[in-house]
This record gives sequence, structure tokens and C-alpha cells, in this order.
Amino acid sequence: MAKRYYGLFHRKKKNKYVKRYDKRRKAERYKDFAIKISAFLLLFIIALSIINFMSKSKTKLIINNQNVAAFNIPYSVFSSLKEISEKYSLDFPELLTYYSLANNFFPGEPEIVSKDEIERGFIINYESIKKEYPKEQVKPYIDMVSIILSEIKNFPIPGEYSADNEDGYMYGNSWGAARSYGGERDHQGTDILDRENIRGRIPIISMTDGTVENIGWNEKGGYRVGIRTAKGTYYYYAHLAKFEEGLQKGSLVSAGDTLGYMGDTGYSKKEGTTGNFVVHLHLGISADFFKEEFWINPYIFLRNIEDLTKEEE
Repeated sequence: MAKRYYGLFHRKKKNKYVKRYDKRRKAERYKDFAIKISAFLLLFIIALSIINFMSKSKTKLIINNQNVAAFNIPYSVFSSLKEISEKYSLDFPELLTYYSLANNFFPGEPEIVSKDEIERGFIINYESIKKEYPKEQVKPYIDMVSIILSEIKNFPIPGEYSADNEDGYMYGNSWGAARSYGGERDHQGTDILDRENIRGRIPIISMTDGTVENIGWNEKGGYRVGIRTAKGTYYYYAHLAKFEEGLQKGSLVSAGDTLGYMGDTGYSKKEGTTGNFVVHLHLGISADFFKEEFWINPYIFLRNIEDLTKEEE
């Protein structure tokens, strides 16, 4: 009997130790498993970070700002993009910017494509095209286009002197034309000419609301006015025959206010010099979005507001 009881006792005692041992083994196995899972997750996160970094490096946006400044988009393409943005309820400045990026901002002689071609070749892939460019790098260009389009409220010359009239104005895309006064350089603006070539005949009106930042004589620009808007864009009106009475530095102006009259002043250190070129307005736009002086071609914006003004009439 004693042996039997001892055996039963001994077995119970042995089972107790075995259970403790098994618990320790299980705990160690769980611990090993948890360590392996943690290591796997850490390696996975590191791998994702490397892939993400390499992806960003590959898609880093490289933009030729000379092309941006020239903004040589054909006006027919610009108009088609406006119609498409309305048709599909897309943000026009964003659409215009991404289309411009996809075409490297139209260097050289840009291709003229139809509205249908843009829809078939670009709009159908628009969302995937947007993903190709880092948003934070594209945003300043979208903002620049959006701000300029929203700020300009009228053409710089009143409607009675329209290009449709024989005695009105005329202009073209003169960005980048060669200039030699003061050294060889490229033209950074749009020239709007008086067909009659009569000094002081055509009023020049502000395209935007803003504050007069510069006014007076400038060697290259002659009598000029510089208007700074609330968003920081600078609009430059040069070669005036004279200023509107009472206009001075610090004056607040509204879109449509008269700034002066078209002339032919400039290209001289001597104030009041005239006759070195035909009567015209030099219009410049400097965008304050790149922490440096950045002049952008006004031509496409002038064509746009000119057409909008005609539609309102």
C-alpha cells in the first residue's frame, strides 16, 4: 500500500513540475515568436521607407523655369482646356498647370492640338498623370496661375480702343524678342502698340486692384507705374506719355482706374526723352512665388481677359 500511495504522490508531484516547465517553454516560444514578428515588421517598415524615398527621388520634379516664364501655350489650347475644365467640373488653373507640366511648358514651337485630342490623350489619363508629380512641388505653379487669373479683371486699354477698331491697339507675343539698349537682353513683357502712333492718345488702365509701389522715370521704361497686388504680384506699365493727375507712390488703385497715357518715353537717363521707338505700352508681370524676381509672359493672360471682356459686352 505504501508503495502505491508513494507512487501516486510521486506522479502528482512530477506532473506539477512538468506543467511549470511546459508553461515556461510556451512563454519562451511566445516571446521568440513576438521578437521575430517585431523584427519582421521593423524590416518591413524600413523597406517601405527605402522604397518611398527612392520613389520620391525618382519622381522629383525638374522644371525649366525659363519655359515657365515664356508660358508659350497656344491660345487655342488654352481655350480648349478652359472648355474641358467646365465640361468635367475640373479646377482650371490646376488642369492648365498639369497640362503645361506634361508638355514641359511648351518650349520652341508648341504643337497645336484640338480639344478632342486633349480629351482623348490627356483627360482620360488625368488622375494618373497627376500622381506622377509631387503635389508640394506642383502647388506653387498652380498658385501662380490661379492668382494671376483671378487678379486680372480687365484689359489695360479701354474697349473703345479695341484691336477690332482701325484706330485701336494691336499686339502679339513679343516675349523673348531681342533688345540691345543697356546690353543684349531678352524682352520680358508684352508690347501693345497704338496703330495711330500718337503719343498720349490712348489711356492706360490698371488691370488689377493694388497699391502704387513705383512711379516716375526709369531709364529703360521711361515714365512707368508699378502696381503691387495684395497677393504680391507686380504689374508693370512702362513708356507712358504722362501719369494720371494725383497718382503717387502709395496710392490705392482699383481695376479700371486710369494710370496714365500710352507714350514712347524711355531708353535714356535723361527724364522726358521720347521718340526712341513707336508709341506703345510695355506690360510686365512679376510673380512673387519663387523667392526671387520671376517675370512671366503676360500674353496668354491678356488674350484671356480680352476675350472675357468681349463676352461681357
